Amino acid sequence: MDALEKKIEKQLIVRMYEPDMAILKETAKQISQMESVKLNLYGQCGEVLVVVTVHAIAEAAAVELSEAVAERFEQALGDSVYGRGKGSLAYFAAGELIEHESLLAASDPKTGALLAEEFSHTRRGSSVFDFGDSSYNDARVMAKIKQEVAKKCAGGANAAQAAAVRAEAAAKCSRADVGVSAVPTEQGVFVGVYYKGYVYVRQMEPGKDAGKRAALAALDIVRRLMRRMPVTNARTFKAGSDLDWEHPVEKKPENPYLVPVIILAVLLIALGAACWYFFTTFSLAGTQDGIPMSGSQSIAVPAASDTTGTSSAAQSPSSGAASDVPASQSTSTVTESAQTSSQTTQPQADANGEIHPFA
Repeated sequence: MDALEKKIEKQLIVRMYEPDMAILKETAKQISQMESVKLNLYGQCGEVLVVVTVHAIAEAAAVELSEAVAERFEQALGDSVYGRGKGSLAYFAAGELIEHESLLAASDPKTGALLAEEFSHTRRGSSVFDFGDSSYNDARVMAKIKQEVAKKCAGGANAAQAAAVRAEAAAKCSRADVGVSAVPTEQGVFVGVYYKGYVYVRQMEPGKDAGKRAALAALDIVRRLMRRMPVTNARTFKAGSDLDWEHPVEKKPENPYLVPVIILAVLLIALGAACWYFFTTFSLAGTQDGIPMSGSQSIAVPAASDTTGTSSAAQSPSSGAASDVPASQSTSTVTESAQTSSQTTQPQADANGEIHPFA
């Protein structure tokens, strides 16, 4: 009985960014009514951590129960849940960038400092972020970024337009896949993220922690883009176009199954062509083996005729001798005609004794 009373404790952390608080509270209320389950919620700058603590008799039962609770939160809160266990939002965003072999660049030192603060807590950060070495800390690259921004914002631009242009310039001038820019104003901080011809801009409310919230918002946008999720917490605009804050672009979500379906269709077409080729080739070759040659002829001689001819030859042996006489006569006739023709064609001498062969 004492062994059964000793229960194993298991903890699991469910991480999310800016979840729907009403749904979160309702889900937590329902789960907290379960026996052997305890929940603790922590939040800061949009990040929310749910620490799930379960008790069970066996290790396997504790693991199964904790994962079941985590799945309930994931199903209820959807895309706002970005991971489980230890690791910040920067950790998971860097993991997505590594998986897609993509790099991230900041448009200026202030934006770079905000991102560096988040990436410095994970070893993955240096694999996707240069910490300014090839972007804002490089004088030549920074000059190109400023020149690009000045060219596109020559007539003046608002903070949202400036954030979009800077993010695009950071990606292109630094030869990165993703560009990030944060433009502080009195109305708050405008965050711009550039990726594959589109710019995603979000306005953060002013406050003491506006910089950290802007960095986390940018990382969450990057995470969603890498995972092909809809970016619902930012406005989408076409890169290089005049930004109209009130009329964002409705970008259609990418279909993750499109490329595999195309590859499968191509393979099926190739397989069908190969089967047709082998079928037609070997079937025609087998048919030609049974067809006789067009130029050949076969003559069937009855066996009775051979027997008759043999018996007739045996009965009249004198016929062979009789047939030899005309043959000898014809041979002598041919010889005489050949001699006569040779005498006729031989050149004759004239009265003076001269021979004219061509006369």
